[in-house]
Amino acid sequence: MTILRALMMMTLTVGIGSGAAQAADVRPLPKATISVAVSNPQTTTQDLLTAMNAERRAKGLRKLRLDPALSKAAQAHVNDMMRRQYFAHISPEGARPIHRAAKQGYKGCLVAENLSYSWKSIELAMAGWMKSDGHRANLLNREMRDVGIGIGPNNLFVAVFAKPCR
Repeated sequence: MTILRALMMMTLTVGIGSGAAQAADVRPLPKATISVAVSNPQTTTQDLLTAMNAERRAKGLRKLRLDPALSKAAQAHVNDMMRRQYFAHISPEGARPIHRAAKQGYKGCLVAENLSYSWKSIELAMAGWMKSDGHRANLLNREMRDVGIGIGPNNLFVAVFAKPCR
């Protein structure tokens, strides 16, 4: 794994009690060395969901449900990172995944996020997540019930995992 790829494969898990803003660790969005157009975001979303649920099923975990509010939060984060050219879990203003989910109306007691950029395929992005302790922990967290997926150019993927408050 290259140093650049390792920097891009950061993970942050945020719980409901961690709403205090901290200085954001914001990196510029790297120039893509691989240009892969997403021709059909719905198909790509379904493929990514299927791959995530296959990993969960292999570990005896229930499948994640695709949640519209979390998907809006994930896509809004993709759009913001692309527009403002940064790559981070925390926005320049300090907004975290739990804040973005709440803004879209999702009441989460536990919210986590995985980011991936410029992998050649969903399979390679998933392999990268599974090799990363933090990403794997988010994906295989048995408390998570819902997921939202956002997709951008050059295979920028955002997956927001959450446990709803009931």
